Amino acid sequence: MSGLDTLPDAPAVAQMVIAATGDSPTDLRIVGQGVTAVAWRVEVDRAVEGGAYCVLVGLPKHGPESEWPGAGGQIAARAAVLSALRERDPRCPEVFGTACSAGTPERLRRWSWIVTSWMRGAPLEDSAAMTSEVARELGGLLATLHSIPVSGHGLLADTAEELRGASDDPGTDFTSRWGRALWPFDGRPLAAHPLVQVAPQLVLRVGQLREQLLAYATQGARGLCHSDFQPAHVWVEDGHLAGLIDFGDAAVLPPATDLALFASTYGWPMLEALLEGYATNSVLRDIRRAEAYQLAVLVALQRIEKYVRIRPDEARVRGAVEFLEATLPQAARRMDA
Repeated sequence: MSGLDTLPDAPAVAQMVIAATGDSPTDLRIVGQGVTAVAWRVEVDRAVEGGAYCVLVGLPKHGPESEWPGAGGQIAARAAVLSALRERDPRCPEVFGTACSAGTPERLRRWSWIVTSWMRGAPLEDSAAMTSEVARELGGLLATLHSIPVSGHGLLADTAEELRGASDDPGTDFTSRWGRALWPFDGRPLAAHPLVQVAPQLVLRVGQLREQLLAYATQGARGLCHSDFQPAHVWVEDGHLAGLIDFGDAAVLPPATDLALFASTYGWPMLEALLEGYATNSVLRDIRRAEAYQLAVLVALQRIEKYVRIRPDEARVRGAVEFLEATLPQAARRMDA
C-alpha cells in the first residue's frame, strides 16, 4: 500500500492530532525512536492533560527486522491495552484516536498511528532511581493490568478490537515475545546455548530446571503483561508513580513474567516492595515470588543469547550472568519445595 514505506512528516502528524482531538497544534517534534515506532510530542493551543499529546507512529516492516516479534510497532494492540487499562487506572495515557478510528481521513490511514495524552512527570533517570514507594505503586498498577480479561497466548494480536494473544498454541507464550531461540522451548540441548561459553559453572544448575521451565508453557495462570520495565517506561512525579508507557511488547504470559523482568532491571530486594503493592494476600505474593525466580532464569538466558549472538555487548552479558547467579539459588530451592 502506498505510504507504508515512508514515515509521515510534521504536517501529516499535525493532521493526525486534528483528526483525533480537534485541537490545533502549535509545536511538534520527534522525541524518541525505537526499533518499531517513533514518538512525537505535539503541543496545542489549549491546556490538555500532560501539556501535550503524544503521537506514536509504527515504523515500516522491512529487512531482517520485519521478522522480529512486534515488528511494526503493535500500534493497534497498544490502543486496545491503553483503553482497557485507562478504564481501571488513570495512571496511563488516554487514547484519543488511531488510524482506524471512525472519521479518520483516508489520507491518514496509510500509516499505523495512535494519539494519546502526554504522560505527566518524567521517566526514571536509571534503574538506581527506583524507590520502594514507586515500586509498591507499580505493583498495584501491574495487579490491575494482570486482571484484565485476555485470551490466547504470547505477543498480542495487533488489533484494537480485542485483547488476545496472537497464537492459540500454549507453547508459543514465550517464543512469540522473545523469538524462537529461547532455551528450553526451542528444543536445543543446553550445550548449544552461549551460557556454556560465558558461564560454564552455571550450566548444570540451569539444566536441572528444564522441566520446571517447560511446564510454564502449558500450566498456570495467564495475564496481560507489559514485559518491558526499562526506566524510560516508568514515569514518576513528586516521588510517586505517574504512570507506565510503551505497551508495544504486551503479551499474554504467566503474570510472574512481569515480576521477573522487573527484578532483572531493579533487583530482587526492590521486587519485595513491588509485591507489597501487588497483592495483600501473602499466599499469592509467595506464589508469584516463587514463579518469578524461576521465570527469571528464562529472562537471563534470553539476554545472554541476545548479547552474545545477536547484539554483542560484553557488559550486558556480564550483567545477565550476575543476575542469573543471584537468581539460581532461589529458583532451585523453589523447584525442590
